[in-house]
Amino acid sequence: MELKNGRRPKVSVIGAGNMGGAFCEALSKSDSIDLCVYDSFIPCAEKVAEGRRITVLKSMEEAASSHIVIIAVKPQVLPSVYASLAALKPDFFISIAAGVTLEKLRSNLKTDKVVRFMPNIAAKIGCAVTAVAYSPALSASEKKEAMEVAQAVGSAFELEENLFSAFIGISGSGIAYMFEFMHQMAMGGVCEGIPYNKALSIVADTMIGAARLQKETGKNAVELETAVCSAKGTTIEGIAALDEESFASGVISAVRAAARRSEELEKKA
Repeated sequence: MELKNGRRPKVSVIGAGNMGGAFCEALSKSDSIDLCVYDSFIPCAEKVAEGRRITVLKSMEEAASSHIVIIAVKPQVLPSVYASLAALKPDFFISIAAGVTLEKLRSNLKTDKVVRFMPNIAAKIGCAVTAVAYSPALSASEKKEAMEVAQAVGSAFELEENLFSAFIGISGSGIAYMFEFMHQMAMGGVCEGIPYNKALSIVADTMIGAARLQKETGKNAVELETAVCSAKGTTIEGIAALDEESFASGVISAVRAAARRSEELEKKA
């Protein structure tokens, strides 16, 4: 981020739970910002800041004059702190509160400069996949800075806000489907004689290898799959078994079910 009036910009994270802590840890590695954190339970903020270049704020009011305020409180807590957040008047807000729309944020924060993030749980290890949507008032430089924040905890994809529910289906909730697939694959290994923990490690490394191969080659997933399937070989037999068990329709149904539930929860938020 660029210097503001000859000084490093101040970035304040409000909320030091799992996601807030993940963003604090990632952003603390940057020497181009002054990073601050506030949590209503001060020891939680102190734990996040321990051993890192992070200033612990004793009150939310101390986050005033921030260039960016990252809202990392739970969605159900937001209504009780909207007034205090609105009083901070940063250059722009970033919210990672699930299910809270840009329109609702803009109305309650009394500003048109708001960014919405939807990261997944892998933010804890710096491997999150984050959807990013901007309110129209953000400048090109502010959008760039917001994207840099998102990329600090992994990869980030700019999406129209109306696609956030679909994103939840394939990433926010979708990461859990990966865990379920890993578990069931490992259980298959157990059926064939491999101990569960060893089978799970093999499956995890296989999944990582598959993802890297697709990303680095840029090839379509179907192209890579068919490259593994030799005529009358082992792989095509496994693929046929998945098809017999309606694997494809089950996965699509899971994505769509999560997306529909996300839309329901967003309407209630």
